[in-house]
Amino acid sequence: MTAQSVVMFSLFYIMSIMMTLSSNDWILIWVGLEINMMSFIALMFMHTSKGVEACMKYFFIQSLGSGMLMMMFYSEFFWFDYIVLTVLSYKIGGGPFFFWFPSLCESLSWGSCFLLMTIQKILPLALISFLVSTFLWVIIFSSIVVGAVGSMNQKKMKRLMAYSSIHHIGWILMCNFLGEMMWLIYLIVYTMLISGIMIILMNDNILDVGSLWKISSKWSFVLGMLSMGGMPPLLGFYLKWWMFYYLMSLDFSLLFLMVVMSVLMFYVYFRVVYGLVMGSVSMLSWEVSSNNKNILGMDMLYLMGLNLGIVMWLLMF
Repeated sequence: MTAQSVVMFSLFYIMSIMMTLSSNDWILIWVGLEINMMSFIALMFMHTSKGVEACMKYFFIQSLGSGMLMMMFYSEFFWFDYIVLTVLSYKIGGGPFFFWFPSLCESLSWGSCFLLMTIQKILPLALISFLVSTFLWVIIFSSIVVGAVGSMNQKKMKRLMAYSSIHHIGWILMCNFLGEMMWLIYLIVYTMLISGIMIILMNDNILDVGSLWKISSKWSFVLGMLSMGGMPPLLGFYLKWWMFYYLMSLDFSLLFLMVVMSVLMFYVYFRVVYGLVMGSVSMLSWEVSSNNKNILGMDMLYLMGLNLGIVMWLLMF
């Protein structure tokens, strides 16, 4: 794809997001979702058999979801909110309808995976925030459990990050019960956390766990994975601590389940980096070279929790 085509489809991609978020009519929202889908397919297209297969798979999956949405718009079905929530969770790969998400991520490049796990979720999540109901708890619990259990024993890094994204979808959806814009704050911080890991995996072309020894900046990768798992005092810890604080006002049994799933997910992240830290690797790879200035910036982002935690504590009290 030429540079002009990338710029053109990127503009369409941004315009579709703005159009959908600013619309108050279901038809315009559907049009914005379709433009967003076609623009994303154009951006993720690769001239390989896997690339064509991924584009076709994503097109059919999203078209089915869009068709079901259109059917619900013109119907007077009693369970309208529940069905729309189910369709939107299917479109982002969360809840019980996660099956297409890991396999699609495995067929995409790391850059397309990053877009699919972060920016591509904005529109469905924004629509879900207007349809909050008790049925949303089913999607939240299934996303958290599937993400934590599915990520165990994964050898492929793209599948591992895909199940991790499914797990965090549950956390993002839970933010709808705590505040109107908390889901967006969580998504922004999650995007910052995962961006550093994706950059490292993309630059070193890491596809499976057994190839992690080839990473050029192990220090940044270990910090990023531990921050994603919520290890104190990194930024990811304060993000989950912030959620736990507000969950205490809802239900302690819910808080216990979230703590258990969070610990299980931390075990997955820690198991990935344990072999990297304790294995017999060259110590030169732990040094920060002058060629890794952008990675050094991500280190400062992960360690931002040292300052951000104090700020969040002051805001809470």
